[in-house]
Amino acid sequence: MAEDWLADVRKYVADADEAVVSAIVKYLGIALRNRDSSLVSFTDKKETDRVRENFLKKKLGLTDDDATLDAAIANVGEQMKGDRTKNRVTVYYLLARHFGLLTLFGGAAGAVGGAGAAAAMAAIGGTDGDAPKDDPGASAAPLAAAGLAGASAAAPAAAAPPPAAAPVDPAPAAASPQQAYSGGTGDIGSSGDSGGGMGWLGWLLLALVLAALLFFGLRYCSKQDAAVAPATDDTAISETIAPGDGTVDTTGATGTATAAAIPAGAGVVAADREGKPMLTVYFDTGKSEVSNDLKTAASSVKAYLDANPAATLAVSGYNDPTGNAAANAELSKNRAQSVKAALEKLGFAADRVVLEKPAEATTTGTDNSAARRVEVTVKG
Repeated sequence: MAEDWLADVRKYVADADEAVVSAIVKYLGIALRNRDSSLVSFTDKKETDRVRENFLKKKLGLTDDDATLDAAIANVGEQMKGDRTKNRVTVYYLLARHFGLLTLFGGAAGAVGGAGAAAAMAAIGGTDGDAPKDDPGASAAPLAAAGLAGASAAAPAAAAPPPAAAPVDPAPAAASPQQAYSGGTGDIGSSGDSGGGMGWLGWLLLALVLAALLFFGLRYCSKQDAAVAPATDDTAISETIAPGDGTVDTTGATGTATAAAIPAGAGVVAADREGKPMLTVYFDTGKSEVSNDLKTAASSVKAYLDANPAATLAVSGYNDPTGNAAANAELSKNRAQSVKAALEKLGFAADRVVLEKPAEATTTGTDNSAARRVEVTVKG
């Protein structure tokens, strides 16, 4: 790595990570060989738009609105206004640091910018969503965010498959941080500033996207098969997969299997899991009001806690996969909080009812009504 790149970055960040600077230099590749393309002009709207679209969105995987991203670029420009030459390496380092994404280039986790806000809202509920289907602002949860994205530094999301080894341009509804790669042209290629024949890159990216789609398609089909597999006496209720035929397996420790129908909207189903009582509270689409059935259904759980003073209740929210992810994370959290409040109103001690993020994301086949739920399970 040329020493002057690191020295320039350290004019603004005294302890700048040399390895991160080196990774950014490799990412930009031949763009740095040309004097014009190695600099950023903050007065050229086409140039700042290119930084926003190719670096912030494609490389860092940010999903903030354009105004937020443009404000971040302008902020970096303000920091560097006293510098006659605004090196692209320094600009990119400051932007990645601003959004807490130096980890994409091998650095330590930093402060989280606007892109981490939506992930932090999912700390209580699941990562899938179920905003009302007539909401004009709702959009499908991104495929890449579900399977290829790295975890946000603000709040770990549900477990996802390992990221692709090479950069993948997001699908139309997807945006996710990609691993750093070397020898590329950075985000200069679209303007023709860097030169060089890179036609093969488009074919490579297309092949990787198709491979990812095939992987998730096969994975989805395998989960569908598991959802409708015949139940046996040893089958426990799954934390993440509900039966696709509208019923809930309530197999208990005694080995006697019964089935409880999943309500079409709001309702409560009492069952046993590993010999302990549990409750599954279902909700109407886009709602967080708890059904009045909770009072009757909670009697078995109340009796168990009275007989076991050390036991507590874990309240975890899940959602169906439709709608805007950030809005539904808030909805999931509100549902879990509503169930906790309702249990406390029924006489459960507040310190024995604990909100707990689900261990995994919801997968419920094609029955979205089964996914709009909060599970209340006994711990201890």
